Amino acid sequence: MTSNINTAAINENFPVAGQDNDTQVFRDNFDTIKTNFASAKTEIEDLQDNVVRVDQDNNLNRFLIQNATLQNNVEKIIPSELSIISGIVNVEFGSGSYQVFTIAANTAIGFSGFPDTAVTVGKVTVELYGDAVERTITFTATGSTVFKKSADFPTSFTVTSATNPTIIEIWQHSSDAIFLNYLGQFS
Repeated sequence: MTSNINTAAINENFPVAGQDNDTQVFRDNFDTIKTNFASAKTEIEDLQDNVVRVDQDNNLNRFLIQNATLQNNVEKIIPSELSIISGIVNVEFGSGSYQVFTIAANTAIGFSGFPDTAVTVGKVTVELYGDAVERTITFTATGSTVFKKSADFPTSFTVTSATNPTIIEIWQHSSDAIFLNYLGQFS
């Protein structure tokens, strides 16, 4: 952003000591200083409202970050203590890229909030635990959306273990398809 502050318009050699100085130059200087303060206020407020801060969460509203080098990054987890489920699970894209659920009944998993454009993709990893009883998991989609599953995705998807998670990855980049990748049960 180019600054609108104009310091060149201030006559810094005014007033001249030992002589009668024109009051118009005083007024012009004060007017320029006042205009510069107004510009500085606007620019500072814009920075306060729109820059990425390191001392608080930031919402970039899907603006592009490019040519970045990432190091030592983490992903937010939605923990199972908040996700004891019976009946229906909704994997909400905006809740985080790693979500943990404990399944306590035969359950349908649905998906919401994923990008539905051809130029962005949403990905969520889901970690599923059971309650020591075999629970059948089905997947639901709205409209004409179809599921595309990895070759090793089980025909009958079940979760049992309360300690060894089953992990799947979900991608969606258009409303036509949801991609499911079975990573397996981990022990």
